[in-house]
Amino acid sequence: MTSELKKFEERIGISFKNKGLLKQALTHRSFTYVRGLREDNERLEFLGDSILDMVVSDYLFEKYPDNDEGKLSKMRSGLVNRNTLFVWAKRVGIQDFILLSREEEKAGGRDKVSIIANAFESLIAAVYCDQGLITAKYFILNQISQQEELERTDYKSLLQEITQKKHKILPEYSVKAESGPDHKKLFEIEVRVKNKTYGKGVGMSKKNAEQQAAREALVKMKITL
Repeated sequence: MTSELKKFEERIGISFKNKGLLKQALTHRSFTYVRGLREDNERLEFLGDSILDMVVSDYLFEKYPDNDEGKLSKMRSGLVNRNTLFVWAKRVGIQDFILLSREEEKAGGRDKVSIIANAFESLIAAVYCDQGLITAKYFILNQISQQEELERTDYKSLLQEITQKKHKILPEYSVKAESGPDHKKLFEIEVRVKNKTYGKGVGMSKKNAEQQAAREALVKMKITL
């Protein structure tokens, strides 16, 4: 598990002083139940939810001084809901490191919005407890920044331009998975170039997921963004 924790630390760019906190954040209750352990990530999830609310509220309050309470509340709910957290969590690959029971794993636990989103909130709390508020705030704001960047930059067109010029072909996008009810769908999309997977993305629309997949592909191709 130590090597797995190190891999995840590298993904999120944070080295924990207390590795136990990180392990706890990644431990689902199904795992502790079958192993007879005590500490799962639910207490951390409780704390992470409050930290997330505070950081996002402060960010919106400072960024939009002319917006009233109603507008700010609506914007905040869009940033702290489970679907958004699921997208952020998938972006850092947390689903690959969560400790689940075999039964939960077989039931598709690594793709359940609730499990993934809750683990992300637990991770926020673990960062806060280990590194302090400033690092936790930076971690959250970095997720918001990446989301805003995806919304304003057309990575899909850039990737198409590059593949046409270099390979004389277009990148191919395919939906690998869909989850959630019809009015709150989450899409996981893969982009391939010459039958090789270059990027994967997850979003609350196909367009957003494709943009994320295209961005990942450009990074893999070592294109300066």
